[in-house]
Amino acid sequence: MPEPIVATVMSRSPVVVTQELSFKQVACALLASDAGVVPVVHGGVPLGVITEYDVLVNLEFHGGVDPAPLILGSAGRRRRRKANAATAAELMSSPAPTIACSAGLSEAVRRLIIPGFPALCVIDSTGRLAGLLARRDLLSIYRRSDDELAAEVQAAVQRDRVRPAREPADLAVQVEAGAVTLEGALTYRSQVEHAVFAASRVAGVTAVHSNLTYDIDDMLVTGF
Repeated sequence: MPEPIVATVMSRSPVVVTQELSFKQVACALLASDAGVVPVVHGGVPLGVITEYDVLVNLEFHGGVDPAPLILGSAGRRRRRKANAATAAELMSSPAPTIACSAGLSEAVRRLIIPGFPALCVIDSTGRLAGLLARRDLLSIYRRSDDELAAEVQAAVQRDRVRPAREPADLAVQVEAGAVTLEGALTYRSQVEHAVFAASRVAGVTAVHSNLTYDIDDMLVTGF
């Protein structure tokens, strides 16, 4: 089964703001958002994003009255510049981090795992905002039931059976709390390796334990 795409887990109706909204309106929008980040849009196109951290620098530097301490370095000075922001346009970080609706979850994970990327603006083929993908949205894949995971793992490990194999296939799939255990015997070692790999790629699987055996080691290098 193909990897799930971003569109399947994204938040489809995120809270958004426009450039001219006031600081206080942006703060209220963040309170209404579950993601801790709001996209800034114009004509449906994401221009930038505002996070809770962007707003909180107003408290840190008392509305821009306090100077940025030199020991904070360049990062502190960048925060200080936002401390007296009055509109969304002045608060936002630009350009907006974007990802396509059709992108795979693994691509999204690689980007969101980096500190500083709390969420991605999901865009459609025209570049317009289609949703928002936060780390919390990715965590939703772990809500899948063990029965659902078992069925998908079974389908995934059975897909690549081009060469002759045991008939019927001696392979059983057990799932407990998201952890997969593979039991049984297959004809080729490569089939065992494929089964473990395929099971690990099912979204929501937390671990794969293999008790599979094989008859023929078709991955053995000979002739040396």
